[in-house]
Amino acid sequence: MARFEESASTLRAEAERLTIHHQVANARQFVADIAGRRGDVERAVAELRAALKDVDDSGRPWRGSRPRALLAQFLMASNEPAEAVELLHQAIADAVRYDDRDFAMAPTYALLGHATSHLGDAGGAVRHLSEAAARFDQDGDHDEAANTRLQLADVLAGTGQQADAVAVLESVLSDEEASSLDRRLVAQTRLTLARGLRELEEFLPAAEEFLRLADTIAVWEGEQGLQTMVAAETAITLALADRWDAAGAAYERAVASHAEAPRPSQIMQMMCEFARLVMLDRGADGLDTALDHLARADAVQAAVPDGTNGFVPWCETGAVHYRRARALAEAEAFPKALVEAEAAIAAYEQGGEDGEVPRAETVRIAALVEGNGLGRFKEAIARLATAAERARKADLAEAARILDALRQDYQRRQES
Repeated sequence: MARFEESASTLRAEAERLTIHHQVANARQFVADIAGRRGDVERAVAELRAALKDVDDSGRPWRGSRPRALLAQFLMASNEPAEAVELLHQAIADAVRYDDRDFAMAPTYALLGHATSHLGDAGGAVRHLSEAAARFDQDGDHDEAANTRLQLADVLAGTGQQADAVAVLESVLSDEEASSLDRRLVAQTRLTLARGLRELEEFLPAAEEFLRLADTIAVWEGEQGLQTMVAAETAITLALADRWDAAGAAYERAVASHAEAPRPSQIMQMMCEFARLVMLDRGADGLDTALDHLARADAVQAAVPDGTNGFVPWCETGAVHYRRARALAEAEAFPKALVEAEAAIAAYEQGGEDGEVPRAETVRIAALVEGNGLGRFKEAIARLATAAERARKADLAEAARILDALRQDYQRRQES
C-alpha cells in the first residue's frame, strides 16, 4: 500500500504540474478504487467526485463513464441508489455517444438494475437486468449471464410475477450453455426454480427439481449440510404433491443426513410442516401421527447445543408449540390446544420485537380456541383487546385489525 500511495501521488503531482487533467482524474480513480476495496467508502466517493471535476476540466467527456460507474457502485454501498441511477444512466449514454467499445456495459446495466430495484422501480430493474444478461451472453460470460438471470428472477418473484420468474430460471437450465456453467450456479438455479414451482403450487414438478438437485449434490464432498437442507425441502414438496411414500423416504433421509450434518432449524421446520400436512390430509384421524412428528421436533431441539450458530431457541420452541396447538384444535382437543397456544405465546415473548408477529398470530389461535372451542368469550375478548393494543404499539396495523375484528365478532355473539 505504501508503494501504491507513493506511485499514485507521484502520478497526480506530475499530472497537475503538466496540467493534464484527465491523468489527475486517473490518479484519483486508482486511489478511490483501492480505498473502496479497503472499506474507506467516504474517501472513495470524495476522490471520484473530484475526478469527475477533473474530467470536466480536461475537455474529454468520454473519460467520465468509468469514474461515474465506480462512484455509483460506492453510492449503492452507502445506500444512495437515486444518485447512483443518474450516474449510471449518464455513464451508459456517454459510452454510447462516444462509441467507447471497451466500456463494461454488461456489469453497468446489472448495477443499474440493482439500483432501480432499490428505488422500487421493478419494471426498470427487469429491463436493465435483462439487458445485462443479454450483454454478458454476447461477451461469452455465460456464468455472469446466468447469475444475472437469477437476480432477475428474484426481482420478478418479489413483485408477484412468480410465473415469469420460473420461466427465466427454466431458460437458464434449458439453455445449451447450461452444461458448461459453474456447478454451484446450476445448483442454486435449480433450488430457486424448485422453490418457485412450489410457490405456484406445481408440487410434482417442484419435487422433481428437488430430486434432480439432490442427485447432483449427493457426490459433493464437504456439503452434507446442503444435502440435509435439500432432503428436507424435497420431503415437504413430495408431501405437498401427495406422494406420501416418497415423502416419508425423503423425510428419513433428511433425518439421517441431519445426524451427520446438523441443520436443526430446517429439520424442525420439516417436522412441523409434516404435522400440518398430515392434519390437512387426514383430519382428526391424523392427530397421533402429527403429534409424533412434533415430538421428534422436540427431540431435535433438545439435542441442539447451547449457542449453536443460526439456531434461535425461542423461535423454534414457539413454532412447535404453535403447530401442536393447531393440530389439537383441529382434532377438537380444545383444553390441550389452549395449553399449547399459551406455551407458544410465552416462547415468542422471549423474542422481544422479533417475536411480535408470530406472537400476535398465536394469540389469535388461542382466542379462537378459547371462544369457539371452549365458549369462553369474555376471556377471549379480553385477550384480543390486549393483544390488538400491543400490535398497534409494535406498528403491526394489519395484525391489530385482524385481532380487533375477531374481538368485535365475539362481542356481538356474546351480546346476542
